[in-house]
Amino acid sequence: MDGRAFRAMKFGFLALLAIGVGAYAWMVYGNPSKVGEQSFVIEKGALPDLWSKALWAHAVSAGFAIAIGWLQFLGRLRRRAPALHRIIGYAYSLGIAIAGVSALYLAVYADGGPSGKLGFGMLALLWLFTLVQGLRSIIVYRDSKRHGRWMIRNYALTCAAISLRLYTLLSAALFGLSDTNDTFVVISWLCWLPNLLLAEAWVRRRSHVF
Repeated sequence: MDGRAFRAMKFGFLALLAIGVGAYAWMVYGNPSKVGEQSFVIEKGALPDLWSKALWAHAVSAGFAIAIGWLQFLGRLRRRAPALHRIIGYAYSLGIAIAGVSALYLAVYADGGPSGKLGFGMLALLWLFTLVQGLRSIIVYRDSKRHGRWMIRNYALTCAAISLRLYTLLSAALFGLSDTNDTFVVISWLCWLPNLLLAEAWVRRRSHVF
């Protein structure tokens, strides 16, 4: 298998994971009236009504964004259908804006103690920061390469939704740890920090991106 085919296979796998996680979020949390019936929500105990509304907004908007975000990295789509690329970009950006703001609120109540709250809070802040930088790059400076690099960083953070579920499953399977008050001490950082570092290394290595 040559390098191009292998890269296409990896990208296809990422797209499948992104669509799967997005679909899962919509299936589980898509109905706002049933958010309170989910086991995760029940285990959280008594929380303000705003929390369940924020969880619904976060799950639906982030699920939508991760499911469509990978399309923006298809060079053929950008070249042949720039208008569609912009439409998807606007939709993705709106989804991330809603997901990021709601994530900031949810981080206050996150499991994992202070480490969990800080980890998820940092994720939300960087998520919004990279989005703003990406939008400024293309809207204000008309710099498509800079825009592309910032959006790679942003989507790497979006993919924390994939990493979070992967590490949660591995924690349960390998170490028998299923209580998020224990696992989120580490996973709240592990789900996004390696993603961002890998994205940064890739962007720096390929300065001609976009």
